[in-house]
Amino acid sequence: MPGGFTPPPGPAEAGVETERSAGSPVAALARGVLVPALVATVIGLAFVVVFLDAFHAPVPHDLPVGVVGSTAQVEQVRTALDRAAPGEFAVTRLTDEAAARSAVLHRDVYAAFLPGPPARLLSAGANGQGVTMTVTQAFAPLAQQAGGQLQAEDLRPLAPGDTRGLGIFYGAFGVVLGGFLFGIQSYSAAPKLPLRWRLVSIGLFAVVSALLVSWAAAVLYAAVPASFGTVALLVGLLALSVAATAALVLRTIGSAGTFVTSLGLVILGNATSTGNLPAEYLPPWLHPLAEVLPPGVAVRALRGTTYFAGDGVARALWVLGLWSVVPLGLIAVLDAVRRGRARPASG
Repeated sequence: MPGGFTPPPGPAEAGVETERSAGSPVAALARGVLVPALVATVIGLAFVVVFLDAFHAPVPHDLPVGVVGSTAQVEQVRTALDRAAPGEFAVTRLTDEAAARSAVLHRDVYAAFLPGPPARLLSAGANGQGVTMTVTQAFAPLAQQAGGQLQAEDLRPLAPGDTRGLGIFYGAFGVVLGGFLFGIQSYSAAPKLPLRWRLVSIGLFAVVSALLVSWAAAVLYAAVPASFGTVALLVGLLALSVAATAALVLRTIGSAGTFVTSLGLVILGNATSTGNLPAEYLPPWLHPLAEVLPPGVAVRALRGTTYFAGDGVARALWVLGLWSVVPLGLIAVLDAVRRGRARPASG
């Protein structure tokens, strides 16, 4: 078979799996029957548990919002929000409307409330429908208590090509899934491939993914209307970081790495990617992962470069860079150590 692929397994044959298991029927049954069922069940259960825990009833935790007014007005709003939705909002005082608009557009806060009259709410639809609904429902009663209706203004609406705000999430999910599959395929097709050629393969995957995914997201569907170069750079780094990490795990622990990378990159990575809702909506045990794992870092940067004056882009460059360089460096070290141990034995 070309490219290191193995041929189809062919028809079943009695006794073959027992021979592969050193003549033990029990080991053959465990390897061929129990392990695949157990691993698949655990991965599926982990997916369900993580995503349900994160999104079955999402509420924010200390979601940053701003209030324009005096210290007394801000305290009044903070008290009202804490009474109606304990722990859901972190209120910051803003000096004037100009500061409020700047804070929303730079994503320092997710909404800014101007008590008025009339009471107004500045927000950004680009943060997603969930955020818009949350802040509107929280501040509307405050406006009604003052005797008026809340006037909402969307300072940064979603792109026409992404009216649900899910384009960035699905794009990142596809790249993460591709990187995970690349790592598996790379070591199953050519487990002994020299590192320099594996680097070429990883680089090829990252570059092609960056160009094609960015073209689809930014040009074909206009779902990510940002600089093509910046989007391609971020997508390429995401692909590189996931592929390099998957390759390291598989190089270190073998086929068991499929389970580890499924849990760490595909399940936890995408659950904390903030593609659906900001990190403030995640449970406390998942929240920190959004700032560390490649999907969350990349999604924030992609949303930032598209809507919020580059929020998160600089951080993404060095975080994704570390996720790319460190695993490849560790693979080089592992290969060097293995060759060093094998050399005296062969001599």
